[in-house]
Amino acid sequence: MSSVKVLLHIKDENLRREAVDALRESAQQVPFEQHESDWTSLLEHLGKLKPEALLLDLTTVPTDLAVAMRQIKIHAPRTKVVALHAVEDPKMILAAMRAGVNEFLHPPLEDSLPTALERILSSVESEIGTASRGKVIGFLSAKGGCGATTLACHVAWELQNQTRKRILLADLDLTSGLVGFLMKTPSSYSILDAVKNLSRLDESLWKALIVENRPNLSVIPAPASYSRWDHPDENQLKQVLQFMRTQHDWIVLDLGRSLNSIATAVLEELDQLFLVSTLEVVALHGLKSIVHGLFDQGEKLQLVLNRTPKLMDISTQELEKILGRSLYAALPNDYMGLYQSYSSGNLLNSNTRLAQHFGLLASKIAGLPPAKAKKKFSLFG
Repeated sequence: MSSVKVLLHIKDENLRREAVDALRESAQQVPFEQHESDWTSLLEHLGKLKPEALLLDLTTVPTDLAVAMRQIKIHAPRTKVVALHAVEDPKMILAAMRAGVNEFLHPPLEDSLPTALERILSSVESEIGTASRGKVIGFLSAKGGCGATTLACHVAWELQNQTRKRILLADLDLTSGLVGFLMKTPSSYSILDAVKNLSRLDESLWKALIVENRPNLSVIPAPASYSRWDHPDENQLKQVLQFMRTQHDWIVLDLGRSLNSIATAVLEELDQLFLVSTLEVVALHGLKSIVHGLFDQGEKLQLVLNRTPKLMDISTQELEKILGRSLYAALPNDYMGLYQSYSSGNLLNSNTRLAQHFGLLASKIAGLPPAKAKKKFSLFG
């Protein structure tokens, strides 16, 4: 976390000088930094710095204040906002409070600013232990047909079943878009609508975009049609993921196949990335290439072997030596079971061997004791 606790974005020269003097003369000696560029640059800087407080000159806001506050909260959800204005204006104070600012100050700032910051910084400290920030995991196939979508759907279902927390399943495989079909959640909206409406994205709009598959398990599908002209901006996509963290406890992403541009764009936002492969030569070649390309990701990167036969031509130890990484899980093959389930419009029956392995995988991801099953299973047998 940055050592800078307070960021100043003040255009009015007199207001800025007074704020700086008040901070320097304060007994708290709060570390601060001044930002003098445009609004877009401020938002990007907020996302990187994530200060505990932002001193915001209201004359610098280029849009409606409520919209500006949503933008700030997307980039830095925990940052408190102190609105500054050169004069006391009751209407502006009311509008600022309705928009969600934490404090509204006007000159003289010598006494009011240190007092307001003391309240804010102490409240931030009390929130640190209880603040909610959802975890983001992604499933990526080494090549097409390895089963990343199937794993994403079943793991999301199992995470909700085992944790009872708020789960989001998001389809970022924009070209295939099978999550909505498999989860039977048709929708007129997609992840691209969230990206396009980022400037006004809030809890209310978000609830209109997602589809509830069952209580505490929501889905946001890929678009029904997609072309390269619709490709989302990388920074905007990251901001949407950051917003997702504030709305859900777990976010499960279907990232499609190979190390595509979407997977690369969201890599920094992932808590874990699960690379899914089969024992096919082409798939293992793709897996090894991705592992080599993401070598610096450390423990964030995990390998999952899918559709594993009962008798393998190569041992797990030999395979791990070739790949240079240990396997996180090995899942059995049940092609016909999945085919029949999908044909009937359902996910795999929970009593099947493969479904119980999905449950074990979800338990491991969530750090929970293995889910109970009628028979004993392990991720490697």
